[in-house]
Amino acid sequence: MSHHVTPLHLLPKGARATITGIASHSHFGELDAQVTLRLKELGFLPGAMLQVIGFGLFGADPVAVRINGTKFGLRRSEAAKILTTTHQA
Repeated sequence: MSHHVTPLHLLPKGARATITGIASHSHFGELDAQVTLRLKELGFLPGAMLQVIGFGLFGADPVAVRINGTKFGLRRSEAAKILTTTHQA
């Protein structure tokens, strides 16, 4: 059975997912490696489970997620770096 990989910013509110990796993103240019390191330091690591709590007004920033019992608000560009596979409800 194959698992579809979806960037975090495309998941719907309430979705539960497992992080499969962190991709590079051209939006951050030469700072991309630093953004990746910061996400990892916050606990966004492969194998970690998360839940999408919600989004900003009209689906804009931030993307609110819960990971390891902690809530985070990420910019959509940051969330786009986080690759996930979703869990069935």
